[in-house]
Amino acid sequence: MDLFRRLRWPNLTLMAFLLLSVRYFMMVPIFDSYELNLLLNHVDMALLVGSCLLVAAGGYLINDYYDQEADRYNGRATMPQPAQVLRWYGILSVAGIALGAWVGYRAGLLNLAIIHIIATFLLWKYAESWKGVPLLGNLLVSGLLGLMLFVPMVYEYIAVSVLYREAAASARFLLYAGLVYAAFSYLTNLVRELAKTAQDMEGDAQAGYRTFAVAYGAATTRRLSVILMLVVLLGLMLINYQQFVQQAWYNLGYLLLATIVPAIFALVQLIQSKESAQFARASRTLKWLLLGGIGSMAWFYLQLLYF
Repeated sequence: MDLFRRLRWPNLTLMAFLLLSVRYFMMVPIFDSYELNLLLNHVDMALLVGSCLLVAAGGYLINDYYDQEADRYNGRATMPQPAQVLRWYGILSVAGIALGAWVGYRAGLLNLAIIHIIATFLLWKYAESWKGVPLLGNLLVSGLLGLMLFVPMVYEYIAVSVLYREAAASARFLLYAGLVYAAFSYLTNLVRELAKTAQDMEGDAQAGYRTFAVAYGAATTRRLSVILMLVVLLGLMLINYQQFVQQAWYNLGYLLLATIVPAIFALVQLIQSKESAQFARASRTLKWLLLGGIGSMAWFYLQLLYF
C-alpha cells in the first residue's frame, strides 16, 4: 500500500490526460480534416502513454528513496522497505524504456527510445543530487512536463512530415499550439515547484538540500513565484482576449472559469503565503490550474463538434 501511494496517481492521471489530449483533441482532428492517417493505432498510443507513466512513476520512487531524511523532517510517512522501492524503481524504468522502444519500432523510429532513456537518467540525477541545486531541479522537472506534450507528435514524426507537405499551415498551427500549451505547463509547474520548495524548506535544510527556498529564503521564493505567476496570468489574459475578439463565447467562458479564476486564486495565495501550509494550498490550486489549462484541448474539440 505504501508503494502504491508513492506513485502519485493524481499526477500520473494528469500526465495521461495531457498525452491523450494532444493526440485525440489536437492531432486527430487536424489529420482527419485532410483525410490523413496517423501511424500509431489506439493500442500503440495506450502503450506510449503507459511507457511515459512508467518512467514518471519510477522517477517518483527514486525521488522518495533519496528523500527519506527530508521526509522525516517534513513529517511525511517514512519508507518501511527502501530496498523494495529501489527494486520497483528499476522494474518500472526498464519497462517504460522497453515500451517506448517498442512503440518507436511501430512508428518506424526505433531510436525514439532515447527519449525515455534520457528522461529516466534526468529523473535519477534530479533525485540523486540536482534537486539540491537552487532552481536547477525545478527547471528540470518543469521542463520535462512541458516537453512531454510533444511526445505524441515526435512519435508521429513521419505522419507530421506528410501533413507538413500537404498542409503546411495546419502543421505549423499544430506546432504553435503545442508550444503555447508547453509554455503554459512549464511556467505553471515551475511556480508550483517553487512553492513546494518553500513548503518543504525546513526539512530540506535539515537534510542538507540547498533548494532555492533554502538558499534564498521563503520571501525571495515567494517574490519569484509571484512574478512568474503574473507572467502566466498575462499569457492567459492574452488568450482570453483573442477568444473575445473572435467572439468565441463558449471558449471564453471556459477559459475564464478554468484558467483565469484559479490563476488569480493562486496569485493571491502566493502573495499571502508565509508558512508551509499556505504554500501547500497554493501548490494545490496550481495543480487545478494545470488541469483546467490542459482540459481546454478537450473543450475546444467538443466546442467545434457540438456548438
